[in-house]
Amino acid sequence: MSDEAQPDGTPSQSAFFRATEASRYARQAEIRAYEDSTGRALVVFWGPILSAVVTPFADAINDVQPGQSLDLMLTSFGGDAEAAIRIATMCHAERDDFRVVVPDTAASAATLLALAAEAVVMSDTSALGPVDPQILLPHRDQYFPAKGIVELVDDLDDKTRDNPHAFELYAALLADVDAVAYQTAKDAIRRTDELVPEVLRLRHTPPDDNEIKSLTESLQSSAMHSATIGHPRAQELGIPTEYLSPHSSTWDLLWRLHAHYAFLLGPQPRENMIEGRRVSFRFG
Repeated sequence: MSDEAQPDGTPSQSAFFRATEASRYARQAEIRAYEDSTGRALVVFWGPILSAVVTPFADAINDVQPGQSLDLMLTSFGGDAEAAIRIATMCHAERDDFRVVVPDTAASAATLLALAAEAVVMSDTSALGPVDPQILLPHRDQYFPAKGIVELVDDLDDKTRDNPHAFELYAALLADVDAVAYQTAKDAIRRTDELVPEVLRLRHTPPDDNEIKSLTESLQSSAMHSATIGHPRAQELGIPTEYLSPHSSTWDLLWRLHAHYAFLLGPQPRENMIEGRRVSFRFG
């Protein structure tokens, strides 16, 4: 929901409503404090990146004035890469300076989204991950790495070929992975080869073709599978980063805000929360 405020920043709702939403108003006060300190708009995105979040995210982005510098504070273990591209495109629209702030973890599709930024703001707690597409296995109601699914099926296929008598045993291990899931995983890996260059070229100063190829290969290599990419490694890979000391005043503002969401939603961001200085959505 979107809330108008008085000139002093006090919400205009009734006293009882403000009391029931005190936590939200406290977070939005922290957002305004960051914006006043830096002169940059701030939108917070917490949770999986799914197609269902695109519309509410658009509402939050449209609340930012055209031409204003934008920081997206992102905490997510990933999700739908196509949705990440759509969000990245919205963040770039009508503004020259778009950064992603990673207080904790931005992995898989969230890393893909971060690659679109002119810079990724990181500190000692920040971690990116490989661009590793995830596939939903309905029987488990969980997402699993597409590469892991393909590797498992291919490995068990080889073992069955060498030892046909063990087919029933290996088939039991694949009970949650049918032909559709296997093909979907393969398609997702192929599509990722296209998405990384696509998102890198959204930057106002995109890397050259050789840099794009190198970064695409690095973020999908077997050595990077489930890896954690901190600030030094991100720089080595060619990701444009800005390091903030955990003792800096700007990082302190960001960390205080992040602590609100970490306490409210827990360490595994399965719910979605999108917030700006006036806009607030929570769902999932």
